[in-house]
Amino acid sequence: MSWRRLSVALAAVAVLVVLALVGRAEKRGWVDAQLRGMERVVRLVGPLNQASLTGFRALPAFDCLVYRRGPNLLALELCVDTSGRLVEAIDRLGSVRHYYDLESDPGAAPIHLDRAEVDRLLRKMEAS
Repeated sequence: MSWRRLSVALAAVAVLVVLALVGRAEKRGWVDAQLRGMERVVRLVGPLNQASLTGFRALPAFDCLVYRRGPNLLALELCVDTSGRLVEAIDRLGSVRHYYDLESDPGAAPIHLDRAEVDRLLRKMEAS
């Protein structure tokens, strides 16, 4: 192999390594931003069992609890998978909806809600 081909091959490998590192850093930044938003929505909701709980969504992959704030019946939403990991949170308080999700990477979802409590609330709302 000539020096030129070897140089081109090494340069290509170096570019791929740099792109992989940039991609990983970009993903970590995206995950961190999603987590910050989800943590904020959890704080805004407060306790899961409260009078402002107005509805739910039951989907195959996860279940959501929806909370009212003032006249906004769908202001806040928390969605958990079957193990209780928070995989989606929605803030509809302002004029712009803020949607946070780790559905595409549930392994990166460190926030857990009490799944037994979520199930109890879902049963309670379906019975009403």
